[in-house]
Amino acid sequence: MASISKVDAVPGVPVPSHADDRPIPRGLYFSYGVGMIGERMFRDTPALLLLVFMTNYLGIPAYIAGISVFIPKFVVVFLDPLVGIFSDGIRSSWGRRRPLMFVGALLTSASFFLMFYVPHIDNVIWRAAYMSMTITLAFIAYALFSVPYLTMASEMTANKAEHTKLMSVRVTFMAIGLTMGANAGAIVQYGGGGLEGYRFMAMVFAVICVVTMLLTVFGTARARQFAPDGAALGLIAQFRLARRNRRYMLLLAVNAFQKLGEGIGYGSFAYFIVYYVHQSMSDMGLVVVGTLTGQIISQPFWIWLNSRTTRPVVYTIGIAAWVLALFVWLLLADAPMWMLIAMGIWSGISAGGFLGVLLMMLADSISHDAEATGIKREGTFSGIWLATEKVGFALGALIVGVVLELFHFTSSSSGVEAPQTAEAVLGISVVYVGLNSLVYCASIVPVWLYSRYDDAKPA
Repeated sequence: MASISKVDAVPGVPVPSHADDRPIPRGLYFSYGVGMIGERMFRDTPALLLLVFMTNYLGIPAYIAGISVFIPKFVVVFLDPLVGIFSDGIRSSWGRRRPLMFVGALLTSASFFLMFYVPHIDNVIWRAAYMSMTITLAFIAYALFSVPYLTMASEMTANKAEHTKLMSVRVTFMAIGLTMGANAGAIVQYGGGGLEGYRFMAMVFAVICVVTMLLTVFGTARARQFAPDGAALGLIAQFRLARRNRRYMLLLAVNAFQKLGEGIGYGSFAYFIVYYVHQSMSDMGLVVVGTLTGQIISQPFWIWLNSRTTRPVVYTIGIAAWVLALFVWLLLADAPMWMLIAMGIWSGISAGGFLGVLLMMLADSISHDAEATGIKREGTFSGIWLATEKVGFALGALIVGVVLELFHFTSSSSGVEAPQTAEAVLGISVVYVGLNSLVYCASIVPVWLYSRYDDAKPA
């Protein structure tokens, strides 16, 4: 057993001796996980479509579109830790987390629609400014739900094996939300295509987001809750607290690399499918159905593997399979759809491993911190975690926009039918495969540094 570092302990605060490690009731697995559908749809649908929407339907140049997405996410980066502070200190009959989640669910749904409801604006700079403002509002709303939602996992049980199962359920619902988001292109076409089609899609998805998020808000009423632990920490004190937690800081580095890779991948995937693989935006949804299938069917395997080997080994296996899949995509230009779906399944199996195990390690780390210090600061750690995600995603979108501009990608208002040069298509493959794989491989380094701790051992 690794000893508790003196720097992690808080003088005068007793280490709790009554950690609740009872199994989570089965119904709570569903109630907690279902909110991930709306949460992931809100996060991933814009990540997949906003750049394409802005460059190919609003006529905004690629680098300006990248900046328009980067600035709002960077501006609200400090909001997540602030929400974590506020969430930690709430006193209500709903507990610490659910009041903010309720407000966030309602506002997230409304702001989702506004992101794709763009009024007629002649000036391209003002169109980009409108998008930046609505994206900023959307991610403020998103923080109110996502920060306390992530935090709940560490509070529901102190049992490491239960963390593993709970995160597996979360990853399963994550895959469902991702699949629904990936089929946004088909819904756009069903709604008439063009700007009207995007408005129709946004209205449908806004309804799904609010329903699934509210199911979690009300369905987790019986989940384990805690009263606030004294006065809430200030923002600077939060970062100092996080910095003292060596486990957490290593995982935060993993998260930063992983979300940068996701930001690059999401931002360039639609371009890659349309201009390199030569499939439609609607067909992109079929590929992600394969990803959903892979993530779901692989969860029993990843749970079994987590019980047989260390978390870092599981993470590395998942990343290796993912990166290999990226390079195989380069062989699939004009390939039949069944091959693309098979690649989606392969990618889903890979992602089901490294996405789930990172969340497992996070829950382990936060639980360890509470036991070591006697203070429950789950909201603090979750807020900083999600702020890091936003920076990674935002930087990924900016990188995609800049690289496409360097390779002379042509923006238009005529949709994805607008032709591109061979140079632009090369740029798309460089960013989606080359840069993406480098970032994911870099995330392995801090995972193996984390392997020194007992949290990394099998559950």
